[in-house]
Amino acid sequence: MKKRRRPKETTPMGTDTARRPTLPIESLTRPSLVERIRQGVAGAALERQCAKAANGMPDYVGLEGDLVQRAGGLADARRMRDAIVLVLALLGELDELMPDEPDRSAFHEIADLFQDISEFAAFGVKAARQAAGGGNS
Repeated sequence: MKKRRRPKETTPMGTDTARRPTLPIESLTRPSLVERIRQGVAGAALERQCAKAANGMPDYVGLEGDLVQRAGGLADARRMRDAIVLVLALLGELDELMPDEPDRSAFHEIADLFQDISEFAAFGVKAARQAAGGGNS
């Protein structure tokens, strides 16, 4: 007898909920990875030379994490730019519309495209700022 597979749960947009990671509540209140490393190094009885090398590691880990976040922001900003380019191509239909267009839904579709650009741009702003990181340099 074959086992029946249980269908995957999906959200209204059809995305697979089984793939979404969930964070335990305690992860929201725990110190950051860098802070936990710092605490571990401080609590360890290391020789002077080892302690000096180990004390620099949390800063390095923090810089790596920052770089990963900035790279993610840059990738998201590029995706938003590409999405806007696609929508701009669809807006080419605007040149074909006339004020007396009998199908008024065409105007609503154009308005929706402009709304899409607005939303993509707003997300792109956040992504570009994330790519900038904590400073302006």
